[in-house]
Amino acid sequence: MFQRVFESFYSWFSGVRPLPEHETISFQVMLGDLEVGTLRAEKGEWVFSYSDAFRSQDTISPIPDFPALDREYRGKSLWPFFALRIPSPKQGVVREYIAQQPEHVVDQGMLLKKFGNRSIANPFRLVPQTAVAA
Repeated sequence: MFQRVFESFYSWFSGVRPLPEHETISFQVMLGDLEVGTLRAEKGEWVFSYSDAFRSQDTISPIPDFPALDREYRGKSLWPFFALRIPSPKQGVVREYIAQQPEHVVDQGMLLKKFGNRSIANPFRLVPQTAVAA
């Protein structure tokens, strides 16, 4: 319950709302040329799963937040591994992006698509894919 109250306040205060139920964004998680997995939005949840290519290799360890290679991870909140790619809404470039959107509101998926391709925190890339069927 506290999490929902916090997210509602943060959404109102920052102009960044939680993932909407209808969001259909999808990303390939890449490490160099290797497709590590897929991050997608599905019915208001974030979903991460490893690719067949990643599961069949044994050189690179799993991402610490997702230790089981054969599991599909689901959560209402974006995991820190991905969330750290979204810059603070206080940054000028983010404020400008939010101001350009209808009603001056964006969601985590929109920000991840706009700003999340690369991170200084790790070598993985997020490559936006075409919309997935809801």
